[in-house]
Amino acid sequence: MAETQSSSSLPKIVITGGTGNLGSKLSKQLLSYDPPKYRVSLIEHPQFFNTSKVPPGAHVTKGDVGNIESGLSPDGGWVNSFDDADAVIHFSAVNPYPNATWDQSAESMDHCCNVFNAACSRGVRRVIFATTSHTMGGYKDVDPPLEAGTLGPDLPPKVGTKLLDPVALEASGDSVAYGAAKLCGERLAASLAALHAPRTTFVCLRVGWCQPGDNLPETLSAAGSPPEFQSDTGVSEEEKRGENGGTDELWFKGMWLSNRDFLAYFEAALGIEVPLAWDDDKNQLSKSPHRHKRRGFLLLYAMSRNTNAKWDLKDTEKYLGVKSQDDSFR
Repeated sequence: MAETQSSSSLPKIVITGGTGNLGSKLSKQLLSYDPPKYRVSLIEHPQFFNTSKVPPGAHVTKGDVGNIESGLSPDGGWVNSFDDADAVIHFSAVNPYPNATWDQSAESMDHCCNVFNAACSRGVRRVIFATTSHTMGGYKDVDPPLEAGTLGPDLPPKVGTKLLDPVALEASGDSVAYGAAKLCGERLAASLAALHAPRTTFVCLRVGWCQPGDNLPETLSAAGSPPEFQSDTGVSEEEKRGENGGTDELWFKGMWLSNRDFLAYFEAALGIEVPLAWDDDKNQLSKSPHRHKRRGFLLLYAMSRNTNAKWDLKDTEKYLGVKSQDDSFR
C-alpha cells in the first residue's frame, strides 16, 4: 500500500446498519482506496451482525441504535463511535422493506431520533440519511398521470406505494408504515439542521430500489420487494404479478438505483456544501413547508436515470455533482 498520512487524520465515517445491504456495499467502497481516504466505523445490532459483510480495515461496534440508554454506556456504548467522526451515514431500520409493521416503524423512528440527536450532540459535521422514495409512492397512480421527470422532491409527500395487484400487495405490503418512519426522519433532520448548522448539516437521499447483491434490472419485479422479504402467501412470483403487475412493475423499474449510482451518490454527499441559506431563498416556492433546501439541510432523490421514470433528478445532479450512469430499461 502506498504511504499516506496517519490513519488517525483521515475522515472518520460512521455507518449504522453497517453489515446490511446498503451499509456493507458502501463501507467496502469507502475502504477500497489506495492510498486510504477514510476511516470507517460500522454500528450493527448484535442480532443482525454479519462478519462476512465487514470489509478489511473497518472498525465494528455491536449495539442497538434504538436504545439510547445502552448507547450512552461509558463501557462501549454505540454513541462513543461518534466521537471524532466527520460524518454519520444512517441506514439502520428495524425492517427496511415495504411490509414493515407500525410497531417496526415506531422502532425505526427511534433509530432516527437517537442517531440524529447523538450526532448533533457529538458535533458530527455531516449526517446522511437513507430515506425512501416510498414517501412519495402515492403519486404512482394519480390521475392524470405524472409526466416523466416531473415528480420533484419539494412536492407534498404521499406516503405509501399501493400495488394494484392484491396478491402482490399482500406479499409486499403498502409501504405506508415504512414510509412514515422515513418521512419522520426527514422532518427531524430538517429541524435539527436549522438548530445545529453550520456545526452539523444534513443530507437526506430518497433511495429507490437497490436490491441486495448484484442488484440487476432483470431481477426487479412488480412485487417491489425481494422474495425473501415478502410475506408468504403460498403463490408463485408469476401469480403475484397478476393482471395489474405491468403497471406496478413499470413504477418499480423507475425506482431502480444501481449499485454504481448508489455508491456515487452517497460518497458525493459526504463532501458537498450544504449552506445556511440558498440562492433562491427569496423565491416564494422556497418557503413551502415541503421545501427540500433549508438551512443546513438538503433532500434529494437517489435513483438511476431510468427511462420514463417520474422522478426529477435535476437537483440530484446539480447539488451532488453526480449524473446517474445506469438505466433499468437498457
